[in-house]
Amino acid sequence: MKVLLAPLDWGLGHATRCIPLITSMLEKGWHVTVAGEGPSLALLKEEFPELEFLHLKGYRVNYPRSRTWFTLWMVAQTPKLAWVIAQEQRWLKRLMKQRTFDLIISDNRYGLYHSTVPSVILTHQLRIYTGWGTLADQVVNAFTNRYIRRFQQCWIPDVEQGLGIAGRLSHPEQLPSNARYIGPLSRLHPFALPSSDQIVITLSGPEPQRTLLEERIIAQARELPYRFLIVRGLPQKDVLLPPQSRIRFINHLNAHELAREIAISQMVICRSGYSSVMDLIRMGKKAVLIPTPGQTEQELIAQHVFQKGWFLTQEQSAFNLSTAITDCLSSTCAPPFLNYADYQKVLDEFSTQ
Repeated sequence: MKVLLAPLDWGLGHATRCIPLITSMLEKGWHVTVAGEGPSLALLKEEFPELEFLHLKGYRVNYPRSRTWFTLWMVAQTPKLAWVIAQEQRWLKRLMKQRTFDLIISDNRYGLYHSTVPSVILTHQLRIYTGWGTLADQVVNAFTNRYIRRFQQCWIPDVEQGLGIAGRLSHPEQLPSNARYIGPLSRLHPFALPSSDQIVITLSGPEPQRTLLEERIIAQARELPYRFLIVRGLPQKDVLLPPQSRIRFINHLNAHELAREIAISQMVICRSGYSSVMDLIRMGKKAVLIPTPGQTEQELIAQHVFQKGWFLTQEQSAFNLSTAITDCLSSTCAPPFLNYADYQKVLDEFSTQ
């Protein structure tokens, strides 16, 4: 099998959740080519240096500094997103005239479908909440569903029961006819290691919000008697921040290294991006989630898993590191046990075709 795989460049989560898929495909002897750009492509190059990588322009979404302007900011970028979707469709048609692929897997990139090659879109966002009201939700969902139906299959990385991990985002009132739940995906594997007094903080997502949260956390961490590891989510950066008293900085960790650091930690503080939440559940760690301001998806996921009693959450604008640590360590919150191998079934089906 020759597979073309392309993750969205909107944060690192789309790339990280593709890692178990790529690993399984390579174990089956498939040839995998990855397309993309930026930090997400750099991350996959580090994990799989032996693969072939193609440059494909990303969506290059950025966020405003203030949540107040988030809606208008995203509306202003809508024409650009539509243009990129059209461009990636043209890019794929040109590529298919030169190359042969047996399967195309697109992680949330709506333009990477082909009429003659089995095409899959991987997404947990079957129901998008814009935060702009019902009419805006209907318009946006009609737009995205029109693209989803152009793929042969839609893989939902979630469980079907109990609204799963993503809640209504992945469990709409009516599923597209090509959609199926394939179970959660995580690049991490739990370690049986004794815990230390370390607290892991992972940062990710578009700028400037990643940096704004980092600055807020560092300022507060200096005043607390805990030992912190801050993973900055910058796989392309070579320059490290110098360590401070009880604070260690790392720009990026591969899957094995990150799993080990989380395994020996007391708790984790991170964004409520969907891939991050899937990783936390896989590792079985207590955590505090901080949604990216204005990103409705992350806000809804944080609210859903908090109501489930799995994790705690705080808003970035009022984030208090001391309170977050005290509340988390004393809480009874606990993530569930889920099967992280179900996705193998859909890959096995392509093996037999």
